[in-house]
Amino acid sequence: MALHIVIRTDASPAIGTGHVMRCLTLANALARKGVGVSFICREHEGNLCDLIEEQGFTVHRLPAPESSFEADATLAHAAWLGAAWQEDARQTGAVIRTLGIKPTWLVVDHYGLDYRWEEALRPLVGRIFVIDDLADRAHDCDLLLDQNLFADMQTRYAGKVPEDCRLLLGPEYALLQPIYAELHDRIPLREGPVHRILISFGGADRDNLTGRALAAFLSLNRPDIEVDVVISGSSPYVHETRDQVAGHDNIHLHSNLPTLAPLIAKADLAIGAAGTTSWERLCLGLPAVVVTLAENQRPIAAELHRLGLVRWLGHKDEVSELSVRQVLAEVIEGGIDRGWSLRCRATVDGKGVDRVGAVLTITAETPLQVRHARLSDEALLLTWANDPETRRNSFSSDPISAEDHRRWFYSRLRDLEGCRLYVVETEDGIPIGQVRFERRDTAWEISYSLASQFRKRGLARPLLKAALLKMRSEYPGALVLGRVKPENLPSRKIFESLDFDTIPDGRGGIAYQRVL
Repeated sequence: MALHIVIRTDASPAIGTGHVMRCLTLANALARKGVGVSFICREHEGNLCDLIEEQGFTVHRLPAPESSFEADATLAHAAWLGAAWQEDARQTGAVIRTLGIKPTWLVVDHYGLDYRWEEALRPLVGRIFVIDDLADRAHDCDLLLDQNLFADMQTRYAGKVPEDCRLLLGPEYALLQPIYAELHDRIPLREGPVHRILISFGGADRDNLTGRALAAFLSLNRPDIEVDVVISGSSPYVHETRDQVAGHDNIHLHSNLPTLAPLIAKADLAIGAAGTTSWERLCLGLPAVVVTLAENQRPIAAELHRLGLVRWLGHKDEVSELSVRQVLAEVIEGGIDRGWSLRCRATVDGKGVDRVGAVLTITAETPLQVRHARLSDEALLLTWANDPETRRNSFSSDPISAEDHRRWFYSRLRDLEGCRLYVVETEDGIPIGQVRFERRDTAWEISYSLASQFRKRGLARPLLKAALLKMRSEYPGALVLGRVKPENLPSRKIFESLDFDTIPDGRGGIAYQRVL
């Protein structure tokens, strides 16, 4: 049966446009895979339902908020929902029932919804995928994405999601349009003089930070520097901004762009918010001076600033035209340090939407390919090795330090005769796990692990089968061995299903062997 995914998200002046835009990016990536996608959106003022439909997706519209609506006091952003969560769940459920199929996934990208709403919808869908940035409420979901950088990233959802919920954390999963991955290795690093500046504060710049930043630049009297200013055509400040730029041939006003990528590629420096555009700028190596517009942006900006990826000026109510002017003058006078641009580009590769799409669509029948591990796989393999479930199933359960892993990893890469270390990935190049064959006298011993986000999908057997075929192509007739803890019943069943014979182990485990 074809996959169908339903996305529940909204846009409004209070919510902004970022939630819908990143969900549209995900929807387009899924549609290219042949997945059916539809949206459920409330008709808030400033909604983007027409834009979603223009991109070819069905939008099921929930009624506009009623003036008598009272927000749930237990959720910080409940007012953004525009209805009581019970009413929203009832309306959303009614839409899902009309589809005539049980959606494979329900994607929820809304700060006004929590575990209660998700519990109510769970019987109607296969799995629930939550996209969040706040970690301020509990969820009942199978998968959660937080694409941001936080100092406490690995622990911030502890106790807020079910124990078996898989987490996709960090900007490697940032939902960027495909053009960013395409341009990531094409756009040169920034260094030296600032010739062009990009000013963009997103689609809901209710405090007119755009005008503040523009005034700060104009006060520098630098007609030799080109400036691109992006502002929504529906902004209450659009006419004021047009008046500001009038008569300045070096300042170019843009509205309602399908993507910021061309302007980011041209710019040497950006001024903007610390929201979702941060990952687009980082992907293309663009240094930025940022202002936080919402409370949830503060810890993100603080971590980006600590890592030397942005210059954080402060929160919107702390930043004046003068403070913007001072930092602009400083950066322009000193020029852009190449290292700043390099750090940016190294943080985001733009392939996040492909990684998320693979998690949502992969099945046991998905074609897999096998390649030898590369130096660039070091961090990935360490993450997999230190996954708690992997450590529990290992005969050595202690966590592995980065230094010890590097020593081990380098030695395996250099041992061409005694080790075959394979990475198994989708046809799109998304790694799902690793299989290692190490020579032990006349046989090769197998170790394997599956990335946590791909577990419970029937993929362990296809992963090992693909690696065995690769090993057979390189060492036909090789004797391969597997050792498993007695309590690891899933791995035991996999070896048995792949025609391995059980043999005596003598080391406290259960051993299997097979000739390729």
